[in-house]
Amino acid sequence: MKVEPPGIPKSHFTNRRNELKEDRVLRSPLLNVNDVRSRSTCNQVISKRLFAFALASLRLSVPSLAIAQLANLNPIKDNTLYQYVAEDGDLSNALGTHFFAGETGMGELRRGALAFDIAGDIPAGSTILGVTLSLNMSRTGLQTARTIELHKMLADWGEGTSQASGDEGMGAPATTGDATWRHRFFDTIFWTTQGGDFSVAVSASQSVGPVGVYTWSSSQMRADVQSWLDDPANNFGWLVLGDESQILTAKRFDTRESASPPVLTIIYRPAGPRPTPTPRPRPTPLPRSAAFSQPLLSLLRLVVPTAQRVLGLAN
Repeated sequence: MKVEPPGIPKSHFTNRRNELKEDRVLRSPLLNVNDVRSRSTCNQVISKRLFAFALASLRLSVPSLAIAQLANLNPIKDNTLYQYVAEDGDLSNALGTHFFAGETGMGELRRGALAFDIAGDIPAGSTILGVTLSLNMSRTGLQTARTIELHKMLADWGEGTSQASGDEGMGAPATTGDATWRHRFFDTIFWTTQGGDFSVAVSASQSVGPVGVYTWSSSQMRADVQSWLDDPANNFGWLVLGDESQILTAKRFDTRESASPPVLTIIYRPAGPRPTPTPRPRPTPLPRSAAFSQPLLSLLRLVVPTAQRVLGLAN
């Protein structure tokens, strides 16, 4: 629709002599109406610009074609750190079917340790999107819920050949290479701090009550796994820290040697080029006047006529 200043006759704009007399030319920021180009050329310029704008908008709205993948990992090692008591000596449970976290009825502390081969199962350069650890808690002295935390281990540790008997809560004499309360690798390499070297920061926590399967998941766990993927040399796993505030808080979890081993579920996006979309049959070409895709054609059908009317280009 043409806009005319109030009080000025329409003929003022349609009379060529008035245009010359006033030396005014109604101009558009896009096109000069006195340009020698034809209306069809002007229409093409408008259409091309609208097409470019619409195409850019569509590109911004298209989601990534990268496909997330999932991996379920079992530990490559797990063990229990049994609090050191001189008369019992250094204890461990490398090949046992259980590990423990918390304080026993005798007032002795237990801490679990487990590690996963992240770099061996997840492609290098992948982005870790989510992480969940599932543990089967198979025995508890009390049904009362206790907080069980995961802490990132700061030093490597071992799994020898020790194997506890019975319910395994008392452990077995440590063998060469075992992790114990005092040792990273029995009996030559010691922890800096007895009970394990681990970060004070909590990677994740969960309230654990009656017997059952429990899961841990957090953004810090995701960051831990990403760091282990990017730097495998510093992958020492997690320490499982139970409630050590009072007796009978210990919880027993199943190890990788059991029928219900720990499972670390990782969702990741591989590095590299994005997957190529599946080829589809090419549609029959539309006439030149309808060469745009249907969504863009609908947009142009709405916008172009309006732009033409505003610019005074419509026939």
